[in-house]
Amino acid sequence: MTDAQSELSDAVKALREKFGEEAAYLRIQSTAQDAPTSVRIDQLTLPDQSRSRMPFTQDKYIIKENPQLVQWEREARKFLRNLNLTTGHRISAVMIFEWATGLAVKDLVTAGEPPRGDLLKLNKILRFYFGKGYTTNILGKKVQNAYRVPQGWRVKRHRPMTMTLYGEFAEGVLNP
Repeated sequence: MTDAQSELSDAVKALREKFGEEAAYLRIQSTAQDAPTSVRIDQLTLPDQSRSRMPFTQDKYIIKENPQLVQWEREARKFLRNLNLTTGHRISAVMIFEWATGLAVKDLVTAGEPPRGDLLKLNKILRFYFGKGYTTNILGKKVQNAYRVPQGWRVKRHRPMTMTLYGEFAEGVLNP
């Protein structure tokens, strides 16, 4: 061992004696006893390494959502999940509405009860997933606000629009 190493080790020893853990208790004299611990809490709490994820606590997650929008997004995700992955698709809000309800929009319009609010919600959801809609012809009929679903597009890989479903998506329990 050289003189520099022995001097360094002597300095390290001196610092450890002065600032070590045991010395910390000796620097402040106190007659107070340690705070009692609760055996019940020790039994209830999990070790740090086996605890679950932290809950969503950020301000951006504290919002009031429209429950109808959440329900329509669930239905839209179910519809998108059932699409064939080997080809591309062109879809619209009317298709999802008619598939989910079994009611024809044309019949509702002639009866004087058009589902405008529901279709607006579905269009908002589809715009979130696929961008701006466009006008096209599907089976010879003019379709407003059609959206292109690319080949191989999977809904389970894309985060939902609503925060209610996002919580389920982040936990991995969102079904569609």
